[in-house]
Amino acid sequence: MRVYLPATTTALRKLLDTGELGPAPLTAFAVTPGLREWYLDEELEQLEYAAMSEAARASLRLLDT
Repeated sequence: MRVYLPATTTALRKLLDTGELGPAPLTAFAVTPGLREWYLDEELEQLEYAAMSEAARASLRLLDT
């Protein structure tokens, strides 16, 4: 299972420097039963793309704060 974490360049730099993301709890996106129910296409690749797109949007919201 792929899990997508929204992040900024600052968070990625921290991950490279310390090997950790945090603090917990972290927001994450994945192909969940809820996503499968909401999204009309049942193809796994399309569902993963939808989860990744939501993580990308969340990353943009992090930049706006």
